Amino acid sequence: MSPWRAIPLALLLAVVVRVPFWIEALHTPLDGDTAIVGLMARHPGVGTTLWGQPYGSPLDSWVAMPFVAVWGYSTEALRLPCFLLSLVLVPLAYALARELNPAAALPAAVLVACPPPYFLLLAALPPPFYATTLALCGLVLLTAARAGRRLGAAEGSPPRGTLLVLGIASGLALWTHLMSASAIAAALAWLIVRGRKRLPLLAWALVPLVAASAPVWSRALRDPEALRIVQVESRRETTLAHLGAVLPRLHEPLGGVLGTHVPVVADAEDYMLHHAGWAAALTVLVYGLLLIQSARAATAASPAPLYLLAAALALVAFPFPVRSAPHTIRLLTPLYLPVAALVAWAASPRAASRRVWVAVLALATLHLALGTRLLESWRRTDRADPPFSLVDLQPARRLLEGYGVRHAYASYGPAFRLTWESGERIVASPPWNDRFRHWPLPLLDEVRFAKNVAWVLTPSVPSGLPTPDELEQALARLGGRFRRDAAGAAVVYHGFVPPFAPQVEPWPGGGPVGDRDLRTFVAPAPGVPLELRLPAPRPLVAITLVAPLDGPRLPRSADLLVSADGETFETVATRRRREERQDLRWLNGHPQAVIDHDVFAVPLGGRPVLALRLVALEPEPWRVGEVLLHAEPGRQAWDEWLTPGVSWDERRRALVERPLTDREDWYSRVLLAARHRPIP
Repeated sequence: MSPWRAIPLALLLAVVVRVPFWIEALHTPLDGDTAIVGLMARHPGVGTTLWGQPYGSPLDSWVAMPFVAVWGYSTEALRLPCFLLSLVLVPLAYALARELNPAAALPAAVLVACPPPYFLLLAALPPPFYATTLALCGLVLLTAARAGRRLGAAEGSPPRGTLLVLGIASGLALWTHLMSASAIAAALAWLIVRGRKRLPLLAWALVPLVAASAPVWSRALRDPEALRIVQVESRRETTLAHLGAVLPRLHEPLGGVLGTHVPVVADAEDYMLHHAGWAAALTVLVYGLLLIQSARAATAASPAPLYLLAAALALVAFPFPVRSAPHTIRLLTPLYLPVAALVAWAASPRAASRRVWVAVLALATLHLALGTRLLESWRRTDRADPPFSLVDLQPARRLLEGYGVRHAYASYGPAFRLTWESGERIVASPPWNDRFRHWPLPLLDEVRFAKNVAWVLTPSVPSGLPTPDELEQALARLGGRFRRDAAGAAVVYHGFVPPFAPQVEPWPGGGPVGDRDLRTFVAPAPGVPLELRLPAPRPLVAITLVAPLDGPRLPRSADLLVSADGETFETVATRRRREERQDLRWLNGHPQAVIDHDVFAVPLGGRPVLALRLVALEPEPWRVGEVLLHAEPGRQAWDEWLTPGVSWDERRRALVERPLTDREDWYSRVLLAARHRPIP
């Protein structure tokens, strides 16, 4: 059967198999990562990684851009690209198997059209990167097979165009997900072997590979975080300990790729569906026998060694990254496409036969049997319940919009979902980066800079944010007022009124820390505290310490003490390294986690103060730019005095042109605007 008939038939079968899963996906709210892809599609050119993490590429958002342009802020706009990318694997399987034997092409396409259930999951609800990376890995192997065949031929024109496509696809794949390195390494090794007499031609692949992957390797040279997804040890686990835990269970992720079991959602360790014992054994037996047969039938003239090497490298590399575990099946998915081509070819290596169809249809039946159970599980599981944990945010969104709140803190998934589902009328961000501690979050500065900010807590969604009770306990310690409203599965805190007014005055006689100038500062020597005295005791509602514009900031670990008589000091606030996320403070008129050591506000409740002492507990350099005194209690929410919604350049210009040195939020906003950087 010609490719023009075979491929559409295989695609039609793939569509029929996937449509029920797609329908369920369209009824499933977007998760936080997918919402980020959509937001990146709305802001093309902003960022070179997936927002909020140090690796990945914007490729998913580029693919989604035309769909977002047509359907806007909708679920369909982000689901359809994944649906179509899952279909791309079918013609890729056809082409890969055709390089081995034209008779194996259609069976391979049918096998991928009816794939193991994990690939049905990825066809409907994939994590970011995987749909694009799997398609790119298939393209890398296909172009390597074709270029290798032409390089090994004594005659014929050099495959420059094919090598160019190979290099571009390899670079994009490497930039998007480093798990593609196994396919790329196999492709390069195959080309070196096949073209050992024409090695200079490989520059047509290597140069575009290096250029297309430049964002990842250039970032890795500056910041090791770029390679975090493949790091082989961590603070909690050595390489040997990790290998000792993963290697004895390596059969589990391999079985998941082949179809012995499937999680309800990707990486859901506690929500796994298993085939019956005999079905799992039969699946492994068929795949195993056919792979052995393909290895025996492989010759140097065919690309079978390339496919075997790609699958083997993916399997060998899997146990090393600390992110790998028996349930992280997705990290092993690049091996399936070459395996499918090899299995179809091994069942009929020389010509078409009934045996290949018996093997392929048997495997397809086994795949779909477990896939049906996955579909049934999706249909009966409430999306608000684990493992989805995608609570309905519409009540929270309506409440925020009703009160005119345009900025909010929320945990990772709900934050980006709120931003996407509201069409960015509400900008929400986690108050810190739970996943990558020191990597900037894309929307956090927008929320921190804003006024009338809410906290949206979703107790049923696992996160590092405080529970409602914990947040209320923290606010009780800080003083001030707020309003609490229940909104479906969310609890919304808003209408914040700090216990002190924004009006401040600098510390009298404080020199550099009392001159209203953030360019001047005091930098105490290591082990020497900063001590300031007033001419006479005075009652203060709060004290705010502010870092200077340049150089070291406030100490990460310190005690702040005050005295009413200049002799006896009492500790009124403490800060400790790595405890910043639990240290909520009033800042810019609402409670924030002060994670950047720029501003430190301490309510005093009218306590009389004559002297202040700041004691740093670590020897690292630190500076204080200003010490501000609050004499007036807070009676209302802090007002907005800047035009909302303008760019960061316009904010910086407005802060310089209109210096409100008698307001605490002017100092905090100056520092925030000065430190803000574009999304990396």
